[in-house]
Amino acid sequence: MALNPDRIGREFYDELRRHYSEEEIIELGAFIAFNIGYHTFFGTLKFYPMFSQDAGLVGQEESARLYGAAPASLAGVTK
Repeated sequence: MALNPDRIGREFYDELRRHYSEEEIIELGAFIAFNIGYHTFFGTLKFYPMFSQDAGLVGQEESARLYGAAPASLAGVTK
C-alpha cells in the first residue's frame, strides 16, 4: 500500500467488504496509515524495534545487535 498504492484496486476493497463494515475498513486504514507514519518517523531517529524476535523487551543496543545495521523500519533511511 505505502510503496505502490496503484496495486490496490476494487477487488481488494470488495474482498474487505466480505469481512468488514465500511466503518471497520476506515478504522483499519487509519490504523495502517498511523503505523506507516510511526515507522517512517522512527526510521529518521534511527530507532530500533524494542522487542526481540521472541517478543522480549530489549534496549536499543541489544535491538541493534539483533536486527543488524538496518531493521525493516530503517530500510531506505540515509544517514
